[in-house]
Amino acid sequence: MNDLTALTFLPQEQILLTHSHETIELNRYRWLALTFLPFDSSVSGLMNAIGLECVHRLCSLQEVAQKMELGACVNNLDKLVERPLINNNSQHFFIIDKSMGHQVLIMAEEAAKVSCDFFGWLLETNAIPELHNIFFAFVAQKEKEYRILQECRLQWGVGVSDLSIAV
Repeated sequence: MNDLTALTFLPQEQILLTHSHETIELNRYRWLALTFLPFDSSVSGLMNAIGLECVHRLCSLQEVAQKMELGACVNNLDKLVERPLINNNSQHFFIIDKSMGHQVLIMAEEAAKVSCDFFGWLLETNAIPELHNIFFAFVAQKEKEYRILQECRLQWGVGVSDLSIAV
C-alpha cells in the first residue's frame, strides 16, 4: 500500500470505521475478561480495564462526531455498552488450563497488534483535521495496549497476579 492518497475516506466513513472497529474490540475484551475470570482473576481484571478504555475511546469518538455534526454515525453507544456478549466459537467458554490461557493470550496480543496497525492506517490516510488528534491519541493508546498484552503474555507463566499494569 504505497499510494495512501487514493485511500482517503469521507469523515462519516472514518467515524463509522473507527466506531465499528472499537466496538468489536470492546466486545472482544469483554469476552476475554469473562473467559479468564475463573482461572486468573488478574488477567480478567486487565482485560476488563482494557475494555473500559475501549468505552472511553468510543465516548471520545462520539464527542468528536457530535462536534462535526456527524453524531448519527455513533449514536448507538448506549446500546453497545449494555449488550450481552456470547461467543460460541470455542469448545470451552472459560479458560480451563495454562495451555489454553497461553493460546488465548497469544491471540489477544495478535489482535491488539492488528488493531494498532488499523488505527495507524487510519491516521496515515486521514485528511480531516478534526479527526487527526483523536486518531493520534488512539494510535498511542493502542500501542500501549499491545505492549501491555505482550508483557502480560510473557509474564503470565511467572505470575500475572504480580503485574501492576495500568492502561
